[in-house]
Parts: sequence; structure tokens; C-alpha cells
Amino acid sequence: MKVRTDILRLSKELHTWVGISAGILLFICFFAGGLSMFQHDLSKWATPPQQSLSAVHQNQYNELIEQVQQKYPEAKKSFQINLNSREFYNAPIQWISDKKAERDDHDFDLHQNSMLATLNPDGSLQVRQEDLSKAGWLIEQLHETGGIPGMLGHHTLGVYVMGVVAVLYFLAIMTGLIVLLPTLVKDYFAIRKGKNKKRFWLDAHNVVGITSLPFHILISVTVIVFAFHDLFYDGIGQLVSKGKPLFERPPAAQIAEPAPQLDVEKILAKIQQQAPGYEISSISFNHLDHPEKASARASLYSPDQMLRGDRFDVMMFNPYQEKPFSTRNLNTDSSAMDKVIRSMFSLHFGNYGGDITRWMYVILGIGGAFLFYSGNILWIESRIRRQKNPNLPVPQLRKDVRFVASLTIGACLGCVLAVSVSLLLGRWAYVFTANPGSLNHWFIYSYYAVFLLALFYSFTIGAARALPHLHLMIAVILLLIPLTSVVALIMPDLGLWATSSFLWWIDIAAIIFALAFIRFYQQANTRMKHAEPGSLWAAKRD
Repeated sequence: MKVRTDILRLSKELHTWVGISAGILLFICFFAGGLSMFQHDLSKWATPPQQSLSAVHQNQYNELIEQVQQKYPEAKKSFQINLNSREFYNAPIQWISDKKAERDDHDFDLHQNSMLATLNPDGSLQVRQEDLSKAGWLIEQLHETGGIPGMLGHHTLGVYVMGVVAVLYFLAIMTGLIVLLPTLVKDYFAIRKGKNKKRFWLDAHNVVGITSLPFHILISVTVIVFAFHDLFYDGIGQLVSKGKPLFERPPAAQIAEPAPQLDVEKILAKIQQQAPGYEISSISFNHLDHPEKASARASLYSPDQMLRGDRFDVMMFNPYQEKPFSTRNLNTDSSAMDKVIRSMFSLHFGNYGGDITRWMYVILGIGGAFLFYSGNILWIESRIRRQKNPNLPVPQLRKDVRFVASLTIGACLGCVLAVSVSLLLGRWAYVFTANPGSLNHWFIYSYYAVFLLALFYSFTIGAARALPHLHLMIAVILLLIPLTSVVALIMPDLGLWATSSFLWWIDIAAIIFALAFIRFYQQANTRMKHAEPGSLWAAKRD
């Protein structure tokens, strides 16, 4: 396909500079996004098994709730029951012990203010304060914000920043497609190795980009919507409803006097009858002290449906009502327009098709991270001045090339290293921390400390020497993760724990990635030693 030269030139310039401007933040978001497909499994993997309370039978929930409310009056207003939730796996019932400590779910809130409870085999109540790892939550925050902290309104600042980045990201996708169109058929599957590193990085970049093009278009569009949906809703509200709210709370339900006794077991049976094919993950109850305003939010899961949340559809109802619950929020009963909106959420979250789809999204997420990393490396390779005549002085590298190289190596590999260190810390901190309640703060502190140190290290010693060193550090940390399980088996009194049977894949994945980074270290180290004098990738610069 032929494209006018001026359009091709402009598209190439836009693609290059937009990619450089947004590439590092997109690398962090895509790398963390791939891992976030199993964020709840990672949190459970990083939490000692003894922190999870045993489950109860469905016909024991009323008894459990009654005992909790008698001993803890604050649970009479609100609580949550958990049946088969991947996120709230830790106890059959939980409630907030200090209402003043509640914060927005989007905030960097690492406090643990929930109380957990279950029934012992003899029917007595067992209560424990929440003390659970939020390693997966950290990874999800990196995915949403690119690691940019701070709040702006009721969203993190990073969400809005990533909304702007997503606009640049979409522009980079379109311009990159235009640049590749003239040679698409010829060069699509061609990855040419050899001395010309620029050719190799360009081929690899093109193959990954074109292969995952629909995925990247979808992600860029949905991120823009997620970031600025409040503005979109306000604009539509002004045009359609003349400033009136598009979404209003339903009127208070008519509840018989006196209000009936809350029967959770009856509610569970009612949901299962009205929503066949779904399994109940959890139900949150609120405002129970005002029956006419009381609400319940049931999270339901089905691998066969397009879900609105990352792993759930929702039913909203008054738990005291006798009439059937509304199922209009479920995919099975939603309108045609709602199905379109729901499909956007579902395609972004990858919450359909079960774990097969999630593993596909892990691969696409890591592939996306490589796409942005390779784009920066390609820009660097294109601007390295080669030593063409040995009789002439060694060419000087441009300062902007050195800066982008150090920033790319330090930020991208620093992110991978920092996440790996945080996951390892999640296993060992329970051994060395006197106050486990503050453990989750260390996930944040350790991530940013390691990330900033990697950046500083890359700028201090240069990208060429930092590249193999950071690869080796990542490999060592990843190998220490499965080694921790081995130590736990050999020394059970140390306070560590071996990975549970259904989470063994995390240790296996750590070994596989460690071997890959060992190979990357060997390649980077070899190139550093054999790079031509004056090259950016040489160990010493003249």
C-alpha cells in the first residue's frame, strides 16, 4: 500500500516523539497490568495461611451474624459476607471496626481496619483483626496510575495522567500503523538478527505491535473512558438532561412495619434462584439500622458472561424487601446499550472465559511492556553515532540520547526489580516485623525506594553498565522467591510458609522469568564488553 511521503514523514515523527513521551509510563502500566490479572492470587500467596479463617456452611451464616452483632454492635449497621470471593477470601464475615478510618477505595490506603470472624467447629465465635497482604493491590495501583501517587478529587492523580497518556498512546498506534503500511506484508514476520541492532529492535517492535493491534486499540480507548468518565457523564447530562443527574438513586423501598428480621440464608437462596449460572462471591450490607434505606450489593461471578467489574457482576437490592430482587445489572438481563458498555469493561479487565483468558492477557500485557521498551531502545539505536573511521576521534554521544537511555533502563528495569523485591518482602517481612499491622506500608515504601535507587544507579554509572547489573539483580530476587518456599519446608519454625498447592504456579513463573533475565544479563554483559569504542553500550566512554 502506498502512502504519500509527507504523510509518512509526519506520521513517523509523531509516532517517535509520542512514543518516547509516553513509553515509560505505559511500560509500567502494561507490566503491572499483566500481573494484575492474578492480583488477588498474589495477595493470598503473600499472606500467611494462618491469617485466613475457615469457611462456614451456607446454613451457618445467620448464626454467625447473630453472634457477631451481639458482641460487636458496629456490625449491626453494616458488614460483608464472603462465600467464594477471590479478593475477600480471608473470612466468612468482615466489618469495619472504625468508621472514621474508612477511605476512598482509590486512595493509597494501606490501613487494615476490618475485623474478621468465623465459627469454630464447636459453634463458638472466632474473631481476628485483619492482617493481610495487599501485594496484589500495590500491583493494581501501579497498573492504574503508572506509579504516580497523590489524589485529585476522588481519583488518584495517576489515573488522570494515564488518561492523557492514553490519548498519546492511541495517536502512537495510529501513526505507527501508517508508517508500517507500505511494508506491512513484506516485513510483518521478518525478525532479522545480526550486527545491525536497530534492524532487530525495529522488526521485533513491529511484530509485537501489529500482532496485538486490536488489543492496544481497545486498551487505549477504554483507559480514556475510565479516566474521564465523570467529564463525559457531565457533558452528556448537560446535552441530554439539561444538567439533571443521569443516574439517580431509586426511591426508598416500602418495608413492612415492623421490619422483618434479616435472613441472610434466605437472601442467598433467593439470589441463586434468580441468577442461575452465577456463583455468589460476596454480599455487602449497609444502613441496616434504617430498613427503608438499607442496601445490599451482591458480587456474582460467571466465566461465561461479560462482567462489569474485574471479576464480578452486581445485584443491588434492599435486603429487607419481599419482592424479587432486580437483575437488570446482570449481563443476562441488561439492555443492548448496556451490553456494549459492559463489553468494553470486560474486554479491558479480561474477566471472561476464566483463567485461559487471564493468561492470554498476562502475555499481552508483558508483550505490551516489551513494545514500549523496544520503542525507546529503537529510538536510542537510531541516534547512536558509529565509529566509521578508526583514524578519526571517537564520536561524542548526544546528551539527550544518554538521558533517554539511562531513564529507560533505570525506570523500566527498576519497575520490574521493585515489584519483585516487594513480592519477596511480602514473604519475609512477617519474620522480621514486630508489628505486622504496618506491613503493607512497606510494600509501598520498598517499591518506591528500589525504583528510585535503580533510576539513580542507571544515571550514575550509565545505561551500558546498569543494564546487565539490573538484569542480574532481577534474576537473583526472582530466584529467592521459590527458594523462600524451600527454606520454609526445611525450617518450619522460622515463621515462613511454603506456597500452597494451588498457588505453586507463582513460584514456577518466578523461576522461568529468572532464567530469562539470566539470559538477558549474559547478552547485555557480552555486548557491553564488545561494544565499539565510544558506543553508548560500551563499559567505558572516551
